[in-house]
Amino acid sequence: MIAYPLESSFYFKKRLIKLDLSFDVVLRFFDLQKDENFNFLDKLELSLQILVQDYSKVKNFSQEDKVALIQQIYEDFIEIKSKPSDDNTKIMDFSQDSSYIYSSFMQAYGIDLIEQQNKLDWRKFISLFQGLSEDTKMREVMSIRARKYPTPTKYNSEEISQLRKAKAYYALEISEAEAGEQFQKALDRLADSLEQRAI
Repeated sequence: MIAYPLESSFYFKKRLIKLDLSFDVVLRFFDLQKDENFNFLDKLELSLQILVQDYSKVKNFSQEDKVALIQQIYEDFIEIKSKPSDDNTKIMDFSQDSSYIYSSFMQAYGIDLIEQQNKLDWRKFISLFQGLSEDTKMREVMSIRARKYPTPTKYNSEEISQLRKAKAYYALEISEAEAGEQFQKALDRLADSLEQRAI
C-alpha cells in the first residue's frame, strides 16, 4: 500500500468514477447495510449516492451495471481482508465500539477521529486500527471477546465468572463483517436474478 498512491477513482463503462472513501462515509455505508428499514434495491441506490462523488454519472445505469459497480467498489476499495477466527467469534464492530475506537486512536496516535471526518481515508483508518497497541481500550475489549473460557477446575470458578460478566458487558450485536457478508450475498442473489431474467 505505501509504495503506491491511494487511488479513489477508476473507470467503469468508460466513465471516470470518483469515490468518497473517507472513513466516516464508509462506516455510514456499513450502517446502511444493517438498516432493516430499506430493501436491497434501496440500499444499492443509497450506497452509490453515499460513495460516488458525482452520483449523476451513475444514476441512469441499468440495475445490472449498478450491481456490478457497487460490487467492484466494495471488493476493490472497502472490503476488509482479514483472516477469519477459528470459531468465527465477532470481536469488534465499528458502530457499537465507536467510543472505544475514538479513545484508542487518541491514546495511540493523538488522532481526533471527529476532526478527521471527511479527511481520513478508509484504508488509512483500517491500517491504523489494525496497528493499535494491546494497551488501548479497543484491543482490551477485543481480547475479552476473543478469550476462551478455561477448563473449569475447583480453583478458577471466580476467573470464569469474571470473564463471563466481562463478555456479557462487551457483547456485540451484528458486526460490520456480518453486514459485509450479508451485502455480498444479497449482491450475488440480485445478480443471479437479473441474469435469469435476461435469459
